[in-house]
Amino acid sequence: MNCVVLLCGCGHMDGSEVRESVLVLLELDRLGVKFQCCAPDIQQHDVVNHASKSTENQTRNILAESARIARGEVISIERVQVHEFDMLIVPGGFGVAKNFSNLVSQSGPVSVIDSVKGLIHQFHRARKAIGGVCIAPAVIAAALSELVKVKVTLGDDADGIISRCGGEHVVCPTDDFVADEKNAVFSCSAYMRDDTLHRVHLGIQKMVEGMVKFCGGR
Repeated sequence: MNCVVLLCGCGHMDGSEVRESVLVLLELDRLGVKFQCCAPDIQQHDVVNHASKSTENQTRNILAESARIARGEVISIERVQVHEFDMLIVPGGFGVAKNFSNLVSQSGPVSVIDSVKGLIHQFHRARKAIGGVCIAPAVIAAALSELVKVKVTLGDDADGIISRCGGEHVVCPTDDFVADEKNAVFSCSAYMRDDTLHRVHLGIQKMVEGMVKFCGGR
């Protein structure tokens, strides 16, 4: 069984959330699922100093930054051959919203960049499992909104983000996940809540286990 993990940089304020990304990779490895990290070869929306939380006047490449998490083993999203994989997982981080969509920069309907939208559509049309962590379910819902209305979770969604993205929100505790098996979409909230690392891990663990089971694994 093989999984592609879509990253968007390194760091929860402007890229992929490092803990969520590592926990996804850990659970895939624990379950014997081979994985390949990928990322768009484009510039980040912005660069944030994670110590001061201030935006810095510089640019960084998403693919190059994602290599920090993947220990160099990352390919451009354009090189992903969907037929080689059984599932797709998108870890969270504010960078997912900022780099992959206009969720943060604009009000109204949410659009997703073509490379990410195209990859999600390919997995959906092949009825292959798609998993989203933290804010990533919102981007997945937006990408699929012209095709289906998916059920996903951000934990809680008082601001109506998922509705804005064209999906249906399901309230779910941090240490659990939501499975929309009709559309093969799985999600967990992770650090959408200020919760413990242990509870975040449990939610990701259960989601990955659910995806593997859906795909016919152990």
